[in-house]
Amino acid sequence: MTLTQIFKITLTILAALGVAYIFVITINVWVGVVVAIVLASALRKPILQLREARIPQGWAVFIVYGVLTVITFTTLILVLPPVINQFTGYLTNEDRLANRIISAKLWVERTATDITGSPFEMGIENENIRASITDVVQQLRVTAPSLLGNVTSFLGDFILVIAMSLYWMSTRERAEAFLVELAPLSRRGQIQAILGEIESVLGSYVRSIVLVSLIVGTACFVILGLLRVTNAAAISFFYAVATAIPIVGGLIGVALATFIALLTSPTSAVIALIVTFLLQQVENYWLTPRMMSQGADFDPLLVVVFVSLGFSLGGVTGALLSIPVAGAVSILIKHLVIEPRKASVTPTRVEGGILLLPNQEDSSED
Repeated sequence: MTLTQIFKITLTILAALGVAYIFVITINVWVGVVVAIVLASALRKPILQLREARIPQGWAVFIVYGVLTVITFTTLILVLPPVINQFTGYLTNEDRLANRIISAKLWVERTATDITGSPFEMGIENENIRASITDVVQQLRVTAPSLLGNVTSFLGDFILVIAMSLYWMSTRERAEAFLVELAPLSRRGQIQAILGEIESVLGSYVRSIVLVSLIVGTACFVILGLLRVTNAAAISFFYAVATAIPIVGGLIGVALATFIALLTSPTSAVIALIVTFLLQQVENYWLTPRMMSQGADFDPLLVVVFVSLGFSLGGVTGALLSIPVAGAVSILIKHLVIEPRKASVTPTRVEGGILLLPNQEDSSED
């Protein structure tokens, strides 16, 4: 190996490491770009439907994104004030939160004793509960300013994602044409088909997930409101958001809704538990199968793997983005690996089945 070759290899490795380092330190930006593209893919269908109704492109985009913005901020206005008020009350009076937890524990013990007919104790001392709550509240008092900063950062990120999504919507065709032109002439049709299928599958999946979350969240809010459960809007919001997480989202939503209701009263917690559990059954066995039959269909094992990786790398945001990424990867594997492999073999009937042999042309080329 000559000195020039060594220098080129070293330079290539350093350049690759530099690109990887830049990608790592700017990962938040790339996540925002992915979210914006996924959002644009999901909203493109309603925009096209408005255009088919002879509404100009600009007005169609304005209507769809305007409705999205209004729904988002209306939901936040309904959810955030009661949550902030309750959160502030617990920070200023830690005994209030401790008393809530202790009363809930006593209620559970009494109820279990009445049902079983024998004394039941959870084995948790009231003083231990008070000490734990004191520690948690003290920690929250320290981190409260950063939480407020996180909320502000979220709103800023949301506006940035909307802006990037609008920009992608307006430059999508040029970006797609640029990517297609990078490929050889023989591959351009395949690349265009891959891009179109990825956008279609991801858009269908995101629309299905959002519609499911919207339906179960609205149903939860209406039922809890009719039953006069305090903070029904906040409980329904967090339950609906958790439902969007594949596989484990429903269980997380039930537990989260029950805990939020428990901070108000044990009765509210029981009502929230029953309502969200029943809604989860409807969502699992009726709503989601119907919605997903029109969207993306992913292998369950692949879903579990990607959701686990998403949680490990990016928490809830990573879990929500894991399935769109899994969908894109599965489409790429199908077009670039599986279909070429199928095309490279010839089925030959033999006794007891079919034997797949390489094509003669492929064998001669090799």
